[in-house]
Amino acid sequence: MDKTILDALKKNNDNALHLLERFVQIESYSHDKEGVDRLGKDIIDVFSDAFPVKTERIMEVEQGDHLRIQLGHGGKKILLLSHLDTVYPKGTLKQMPFWINEGKAMGPGVLDIKQSYVMVYHLFQLLLQHNSHDLNKVKIVWLLTSDEEIGSPTGQHVVLAEAQQSEAVLVLEPATNDGKLKSARKGGGNFSLEVLGISAHAGLNPQDGANAIEELAYQITQIVKLADHSRGTTINTGEIRGGDLFNVVPAYASTKIDVRILEPDEGIRVERAFKNLQVKNQRTQLKIHGSVYRPPLLKTEQTFKLLSLAQKVADDLELKIEDTLVGGGSDGNYAAQTGIPVLDGLGAYGGFAHAPEEYVWVDSIAERSTLVYGILRELLKNSA
Repeated sequence: MDKTILDALKKNNDNALHLLERFVQIESYSHDKEGVDRLGKDIIDVFSDAFPVKTERIMEVEQGDHLRIQLGHGGKKILLLSHLDTVYPKGTLKQMPFWINEGKAMGPGVLDIKQSYVMVYHLFQLLLQHNSHDLNKVKIVWLLTSDEEIGSPTGQHVVLAEAQQSEAVLVLEPATNDGKLKSARKGGGNFSLEVLGISAHAGLNPQDGANAIEELAYQITQIVKLADHSRGTTINTGEIRGGDLFNVVPAYASTKIDVRILEPDEGIRVERAFKNLQVKNQRTQLKIHGSVYRPPLLKTEQTFKLLSLAQKVADDLELKIEDTLVGGGSDGNYAAQTGIPVLDGLGAYGGFAHAPEEYVWVDSIAERSTLVYGILRELLKNSA
């Protein structure tokens, strides 16, 4: 595979940016079903007009509907993963409009994950131009979940069902800021603790109270001990609430805690430890919610096979690629539980995902589209 395809895509950046802007302009916050569904409908319109695809909306009641787009009709399947939702609430576009500056495209969700929609548009074009005969034997399924940014409470089941029927899963989440593929990801979850105490006057009768904040502080000192950096387990106390006035013994306090794990057994250990927490002050009550819901994506022999394909394609394109472990999770974590080969972080790259400065390098969209097309082409040869 030579660089002519890459060069051609880079020359076609104007059309790519037009598409990218169109998708970014449709806000799709995880908790805004109407916005997520409107984006899904627009993607269906764009891809149905351009390609001979089969589309399906997988309906949800509270979250947005998931989207499945299929190119080809073969018995074997290769799965591409993206998602529809972003972390940005409706109205963010007013403060964070789409714009282009010095080779960067900026806007809410432009990097995570709407660059991948343009990539798939490129991929479908290339497959139909160069590999249409293979699509009679192998189908490409593009799955977009609606709730990935909040842990895929509904989407994970769809991912598992699609992945276990696939030859390979290519995850179009953005690469690291310096372009590395994500060959492994930590798993994780979150927990919330509530402490119910007894209110009292801090000066007149403090002995009648039971300080919820002090009890919560004690619990946090126990929880942070669960971290084990030698095994990749981290604990972060990210939010604390409690108390009303400085001169009142607080009757309520709460915290939210993030957990990341690299080893599956650690998830079991941490969950058990949370369930076994006991109050120090017997006049307080402790309520615990949460779990380690996302399994780790481990770098396996299957991963190495996909990395070898990616390296072969990159060498042909005179591109340098590396891979790494990252702490954040994706739908790739769920897909990997099937034992099917998974390679993540194949999307474009930029910086400041989930932040007001989020951007994607425009040329990286063409670069990663070409890389993924090359991987698909190799997989099609092996599967057809």
